[in-house]
Amino acid sequence: EKLTSGDLLSNRRMVSLLRAAFPGLQINSEEHIETANLETVIWDRSIPEDIKKKIEPREVPAESVTVWIDPLDATQEYTEDLRHYVTTMVCVAVNGKPVIGVIHKPFSSYTVWAMVDGGSNVKARSSYNERTPRIIVSRSHAGKVNQVARQTFGNKTTIIPAGGAGYKVLALLDVPDEKQEKADVYIHVTYIKKWDICAGNAVLKALGGHMTTLSGEEISYTGSDGNEGGLIASINMDHKALIEKLPDLEKTGHK
Repeated sequence: EKLTSGDLLSNRRMVSLLRAAFPGLQINSEEHIETANLETVIWDRSIPEDIKKKIEPREVPAESVTVWIDPLDATQEYTEDLRHYVTTMVCVAVNGKPVIGVIHKPFSSYTVWAMVDGGSNVKARSSYNERTPRIIVSRSHAGKVNQVARQTFGNKTTIIPAGGAGYKVLALLDVPDEKQEKADVYIHVTYIKKWDICAGNAVLKALGGHMTTLSGEEISYTGSDGNEGGLIASINMDHKALIEKLPDLEKTGHK
């Protein structure tokens, strides 16, 4: 995978702030950073008023918390100057379940956040097409999904190749960004890292949506840093019915 100075600088800033604010916190990040290279970044623990109005703080045991960081999602697209695909993401998982998700688009200064049983600053769109859904997939294997999707939903199904897992989740939501494409379902058929998907999973879950493996299993954000079961994500749709329509994809959901 490609690695840029942008990945490293973003990672150093994000990890440094969290380490300073919450020493001992379990942090899993796409990029490794030595303790000696951490910055001195201080958070005064102030929370924006618009967030404070929407959430109810609650305490959980520190040992139950894992933070997943993707300091620069869509690195390939970043190097190609396709910056509308680029996001930075942070996810808080409690006992392996995604609870808080933040997806930030650094080149448009747009941020989505959501907390399960808490609040959010984003919502689902008013309607979705279940009969012939627009399916957003990775640019690198659009052809594989295209073939199966058309067999399942018919030739009118639209396949949207895109970069970045964060961007693909935002495509399912009501996002005020003219460069943000709109989709009804997000499908990924190969191995994917958990820092790529945890934040999006939390956001969808907070809004009543779903992100599961292709076989319908919940994704656990503990243990290994990879998810080998592929994924399918949707909101305000019959998620179980979608999975049942795509039996062939499960076979390709492993690395």
